[in-house]
Amino acid sequence: MLHLAICDKSLNDIEQMEKYLENIKFFNFDYEVFENAKELYKYQTQHHENFDIYILSIELEDMLGLEVARKLREDSQEALIIFVSNDAKCVFDVFEVFTFAFLLKPLTYNKFSTTLYNAFNYLYRTKRLFLFSYRKCNYSILCQSILYIEKLGRKAFIHTTDARVYQCNITLEKIWEQLNPSKFAAIHISCIVNLTEIASIKCDQLKLKNNEVLYVAKKYRQEIKSRHLQNLKMKKL
Repeated sequence: MLHLAICDKSLNDIEQMEKYLENIKFFNFDYEVFENAKELYKYQTQHHENFDIYILSIELEDMLGLEVARKLREDSQEALIIFVSNDAKCVFDVFEVFTFAFLLKPLTYNKFSTTLYNAFNYLYRTKRLFLFSYRKCNYSILCQSILYIEKLGRKAFIHTTDARVYQCNITLEKIWEQLNPSKFAAIHISCIVNLTEIASIKCDQLKLKNNEVLYVAKKYRQEIKSRHLQNLKMKKL
């Protein structure tokens, strides 16, 4: 599930965006609302998490939206930032912080929903979003939140960093189509692991950062050790 944050000093604009969000059904998400930057920072500190998409007003009571975005960029390079403003001139400034989109108020449902759809589609096309369905429900989760995916027969079990386990009917071929091969690797014929979530590898055992231990088949041991080492070196750069 994607996590959205709305930060705007205008309660009327916040209520309007919330109404728009209630009608958006093309992907599953949750969201939190903040009236100023202080509330947003406090929430992220207490919950130890960043949002996937930020909808920020340029005009905040306690700080300019651009300053907020710069601070958010220090903690998260991959989050998408969407600015909203009453001033069209601000469009020339917002892209200093790798802005995904700029929306001019007053917002319309068409402009708002189209922008979020484009953000959703961007995350999918860049292989940062994993899509699947189960029992007629559609799901979308960030690839970086996946610990590992295990295939048992026709079913796939998707284990995530928030301790959730999703299941769906999907082939290994379709799974790999949605994953970035530089960030995921197989440890046996029916299990794929997120390289960034590996804590250590010893013999035939792979330990994840959540302390869960997985078995590594002999055929895959040399490659997964090499990939893990390479990933650790990349982090130091």
